[in-house]
Amino acid sequence: MKKIDIHTRQKLDDNENKYNKQISSESMRNYILDSIEFSMSNDQWELINKHFSEYWNHKVGIGGYFYWDEVSSYVYKQLRQDKQVISQNRVDFIVELILSKIEKDGGFME
Repeated sequence: MKKIDIHTRQKLDDNENKYNKQISSESMRNYILDSIEFSMSNDQWELINKHFSEYWNHKVGIGGYFYWDEVSSYVYKQLRQDKQVISQNRVDFIVELILSKIEKDGGFME
């Protein structure tokens, strides 16, 4: 299980702040679609993005800690409630891509 801190509690000036880069939903969508080898409808992406954002903004929040697998479990559960047919493995893979891109780019979702 991988645990990460999305924001440091240290005060940094703007040049040092690794969390000052905003990642657009559109660039994330393009990254995901280029990285997967299975088809995903636009509606499925919109719901995954919506539920990921809900978790990211309301459950984690600034300075929050989380486990990567908890995010994908939450997204998958919400998709099932939305009556979406997509496997847990695919949701896990997509959420892993989202989190990896955020971590790699040192940014945050808009």
